[in-house]
Amino acid sequence: MRINEDNLKKILADNQDTIFGRERSFASIHSAEEYRRRIPLFTYAGLQPYIERMRAGEENVLTAYPVAGFCTTSGTEGEPKYIPVSETALERFGGRIEWYKNLVHGKAGGKRLFVNGFRIGLSQKKEEYLLSELYYQRLFREGLLPFSEFAGGEETLFGQKGNDMLYVKVWTAFAAEDVTTIESIFLYDQLLFFQYMQKHWRSILKHMAEKRIPDRIRLTEKTRTRLLSMPVSRTRLQQAAEECRKGFDGIAERLWSGLVLSSGISNAAFEAEDKSLRRYLGKIPVYYFAYVASECHMGVALQKEDCRYVMLPESAFYEYLPWRQDEEDEAEETLLPGQVQEGGLYELVLTTFSGLYRYRLGDVVRVTGFLGESPVVEFVLRKNQLLNVAGEKMSIFQAERAVLKLIRETGLPICRYCIGQLTWKCPSGYGAVFELEEKITAASEKQEEGRPDERLTAKCLDRALGEQNPDYLDVRKLGFLKRPEVLFLGAEEYTAFQEECGLTGGHGKPRHAAGGIEEKVWKRWKEEGKRRTEA
Repeated sequence: MRINEDNLKKILADNQDTIFGRERSFASIHSAEEYRRRIPLFTYAGLQPYIERMRAGEENVLTAYPVAGFCTTSGTEGEPKYIPVSETALERFGGRIEWYKNLVHGKAGGKRLFVNGFRIGLSQKKEEYLLSELYYQRLFREGLLPFSEFAGGEETLFGQKGNDMLYVKVWTAFAAEDVTTIESIFLYDQLLFFQYMQKHWRSILKHMAEKRIPDRIRLTEKTRTRLLSMPVSRTRLQQAAEECRKGFDGIAERLWSGLVLSSGISNAAFEAEDKSLRRYLGKIPVYYFAYVASECHMGVALQKEDCRYVMLPESAFYEYLPWRQDEEDEAEETLLPGQVQEGGLYELVLTTFSGLYRYRLGDVVRVTGFLGESPVVEFVLRKNQLLNVAGEKMSIFQAERAVLKLIRETGLPICRYCIGQLTWKCPSGYGAVFELEEKITAASEKQEEGRPDERLTAKCLDRALGEQNPDYLDVRKLGFLKRPEVLFLGAEEYTAFQEECGLTGGHGKPRHAAGGIEEKVWKRWKEEGKRRTEA
């Protein structure tokens, strides 16, 4: 509690002469109570005019601290946002969220296999960043993560794109026998990594044996040279090929006998994607890493297999806004960390060291306990992500729970999915696109399995959505909303569909909200699914 208030006092004192600080009379505010009484709650829209002035080069607008860069959000609520990140904020995050991975790596030794690729190097500058780029740039630059700990070294960490990056990562993975931890920004990245390995292992092992990289794989000369210089024994290549031929259930623990941990950001909303990844990992435990948004590094997981996070006291000044899904009138009075109740649901409100003041993050968390005076939270949902065709206001959280219920009831091997609105229909309805898991065991490759029935699946999804949202059930009965339609796609088709709908952007996490799906896009993929079924 003292640290929380000290954070606020420092932010107000250091920024009292900024444009925003003078407008809001920061110099005359001396307590958290006074601050909460005099400064209103802000959304991004309220601070956007100031942020635009900062992006145009004006200094001392929202913050006096030097700005490291502007992070672009993934635009899940509409237009992308541009979030300032200061050097002071990055210093406060420090290497704290890496602590558990460093502890495990220190005990296990070996190499860390990082399956993400960064689009910039240590010294490169650009106008817009992902937070992970700024954060890891600093960690590597400050020596908090030595390159020598990573399989492949510096040359395989930066400058790769798309599938070319995955080619580099799979080559590196096959070459490194002593991998002890697999790491990524989001766990979803690891699923894409193993899916790529499953599809391309034969050709990559062949290239490794022949010491050649096809010209179609676009790599920097530095990276190409590094891959070709990696020492790989014929025995290792044979062993890797043998394990891949057995199938991909538990492939991770079979390729690396010393593997002890997989680590990446995720939460309960991505249960379907995480379940698909677990088939590749086998018995290797997962560490859920950190609770992070573009605005702030807020929490760190305390142990493996636990998707809960203790809030980091020094990262921001925290407030908690009570939240209930069935209340139309939202609470206006916030609570401080010591005032929240275990089991309570709250929207996070942040005052950061990057110039965000009483900023409504839009994340709703549940307090599950405390570590000392710091709340331990689990992510529940993201506000303002709605499917709303006929006034039903279906939150993505409700839609996600409906899909998980569908998976449990039908046993469908759904790997990735998104749900959008078919507003050109009359009446309108939802369109659900499901990627089915490819057969990843050697035995199942010999089996012939029928394609799931789209009509039956749509009926089950319709029922599950109604159970989650009574208003959906009402508008369905009134005939204002038609039964959802369903598409089943393979891995490559699903990725192509995502790209066509603008659901990708390098943020490395699934997008379950597809927005409005255009008629021509839906009909083309519907026809493609029908063609494949007939074939």
